[in-house]
Amino acid sequence: MSVLRRSVQCIVYSVLLFTVHCSLFTPCEAGNRIVAVVNDEIITEWDLTVRMSALMEEQEQPFENHDEAAQFRRAVLRRLIEERLLIQEGRRMNVTVELEEVAARVQELRRQFAPRERYEAMLQEAQLTEEQLKTKLREQLLMQRTIDQKIRATIVISPAEVQGAIKTVLTPTQPTHSAEGDVLVAHLLVRVSEQRSLEEARRLVEQLSQRLLSGEPFDRLAKDYSEGPHAEDGGHLGWVKPSEMIPELSEALSQLKPGEVSKPIHSHLGFHLVKVLERREPSSDDSPNSQDAVHHRLYQAKFVKAMQAWLDDLKRSAYIQVMEE
Repeated sequence: MSVLRRSVQCIVYSVLLFTVHCSLFTPCEAGNRIVAVVNDEIITEWDLTVRMSALMEEQEQPFENHDEAAQFRRAVLRRLIEERLLIQEGRRMNVTVELEEVAARVQELRRQFAPRERYEAMLQEAQLTEEQLKTKLREQLLMQRTIDQKIRATIVISPAEVQGAIKTVLTPTQPTHSAEGDVLVAHLLVRVSEQRSLEEARRLVEQLSQRLLSGEPFDRLAKDYSEGPHAEDGGHLGWVKPSEMIPELSEALSQLKPGEVSKPIHSHLGFHLVKVLERREPSSDDSPNSQDAVHHRLYQAKFVKAMQAWLDDLKRSAYIQVMEE
């Protein structure tokens, strides 16, 4: 993949990758097989192939067997279905994205890829017309704002909750400002869902764990397989404090050395693999029990729970049909 194409994918696909869709009432190209129906829209074989190709572009090794390739295909299709549901919900909620906002995003891309010839080369390598690029940017903004209105705007963390959480985590021998260092973390999540049983998820994460042990890059596997919110960034979460993560991950992050990857970890979200990339010593002002840290931890926990419940509800109330291969 060229530098130009990787750059535009990072910009355009930060939330929404190549997700071209057709309405049921708009005929697609002949021979473009339908792989899923999501309410009144379809996802085609072409949509799925393009998304899979974008995720697999830098993968050096092919899939070891048919089951592994099939699992990857199902995971990508689930992601496409969820994105389509979020965009449909945004339209139902009358979430608006002004033309001027999209134009401003396009103008920013033109500046980044100046001169004009370089910008046009970028579009050509990304297999996009400028109108298709505008559609992607518009849908990305629509999905972000839908999540903001439906989830983020409804989460409230009261001062009483913060104080209660601080008191709960403190013990008589634990000082109020027990500092802990930050950890640079990469994360891979395999969810358990209606389409993937607990045992299927366990087998997949164990296969991925073995591939990591054999030397495959963590970021590549996270980009291809993770169903966490940072999958498109190779699973990179940035700098975190172990105590701010869910308990199952917190324990692992406290023990791993830089460069080490955890064994598969089971939580209510599914199965996790985490890698510690780097550690830094705590400063005298760091505290996992400070009001800001506890507020952030409570907010993240509520957001993850609310987001998953909302997606599950959207799926239950939607007409979703996945075609047999």
